[in-house]
Amino acid sequence: MKKTAIVYWLLLAKPERELFCNLVRILRKEFRAPNFEPHLTLFVTSKDRQSPKQALQKIRARPIRLTQRGVAFSEKFTKTLYVRFKSSPALRKLVIDLGRAAKSRAKAPSDPHVSLLYKKMSRTAKREMASVLRLPFRTVVFDSIAAVRLTLPVRNGRDVAKWKIVAKKSLRR
Repeated sequence: MKKTAIVYWLLLAKPERELFCNLVRILRKEFRAPNFEPHLTLFVTSKDRQSPKQALQKIRARPIRLTQRGVAFSEKFTKTLYVRFKSSPALRKLVIDLGRAAKSRAKAPSDPHVSLLYKKMSRTAKREMASVLRLPFRTVVFDSIAAVRLTLPVRNGRDVAKWKIVAKKSLRR
């Protein structure tokens, strides 16, 4: 059964954002996959206890720099091909603060990542792509947060096409 949720994302800063957007675009065209904004999911809440806009207004944080751990793949549709990152104290604090502001229980992601492709495909194809894809930098800066309304579970491109950003906030330098 589908349910509506608000998902909080951490968004990339330039120039990393441009590179990730280009990777998503190239892979999307090559594999006829859905388009999406590259993001790191902070947490999901199905309860509308606080409006996303009000929750984001309460956040006081600086941009977050994370170190990448390489490219990986999984069987999960929303983690077909993705870049893994090391967590950080700043990331964990942001999730706790945002959870409080949204009046929701939130814990930092156990495997922080930015997906590059959402597509059902063979394990062999995913393994080959993950083995050759290399990013030109070790660290990535994230400088804004978005609240996105969507329906869960996300199983296909039609579900992805319905995602809607309902609030956004820049993190101050």
